[in-house]
Amino acid sequence: MKRKTTKVIIADDHTLVAEGISRLLAPETECCGIAKTLADAETQLAEQKPDVLLLDIALPDGDGIDAIPRLQAASKKTRILVFTIYAEPAVIRRAMSGGAHGYLLKSAEEEELKVAIGTLAEGGTYVCTEARRLTGSRLEAAPTLTNREREILRLMASGMSTKEIADNLCLGFETVHTYTKYLRQKLGCNNMASLVRTAIEQHLV
Repeated sequence: MKRKTTKVIIADDHTLVAEGISRLLAPETECCGIAKTLADAETQLAEQKPDVLLLDIALPDGDGIDAIPRLQAASKKTRILVFTIYAEPAVIRRAMSGGAHGYLLKSAEEEELKVAIGTLAEGGTYVCTEARRLTGSRLEAAPTLTNREREILRLMASGMSTKEIADNLCLGFETVHTYTKYLRQKLGCNNMASLVRTAIEQHLV
C-alpha cells in the first residue's frame, strides 16, 4: 500500500538552506512551501495545511518561538518542529513550553531530520539528544510511540535485521538505525535486545 506523503513548509530566510533541505527530504516528504518571514509562513500555513512546519527562530519580522501560537492557529493540524542553530537551554525550554512539538539543531544529520519530521507527522514529539542534555530533562511527558515506531519495534521483535526492516518499510538503512537509536533513548534501553524485551514487557508490540 502506498504511504501518504508527508507535507512540510520550511520557514527560513536563507533560501539556499531551505531549498537544500527540500531536496534532502524528497521524495518521501513534499515541501509545499518555503517562507522567508513569519507573515509569509502564516499565510502559507492557512493555505497549504501541511503536516509539519520547520521553523527557524530568527526571522526578519520577529521571533519564531513568540509566533508559535499564531502559526498554530493558522493550521491547527500542523505540528511545529523548531529547527535552529540555537543550543541554549533557556531557548529550548521556551520553545517547548511555547507550543513547539519538537526541537532539532541544524547540526543534525540528514537521517535525524527525516526521523524528527516523521515522528511529528505521526503525532509524536521529538527533542534531539543534545537539547535534552543541555536542559537536563526529557522535555516530554511519559514516552508514547508513533505508529511508525511501533511498526519498527514489531518487526524487530519478529527477528528482522535493520536492513530487512528498511527494505520492508521502504526506508533507508540509516533512517531505521536512527529510529532505533531514538527508541532506545525513549525507553531507556542500552541495546537492541533490551529494547525488544522492554517493548514486549510493556505490551508495545
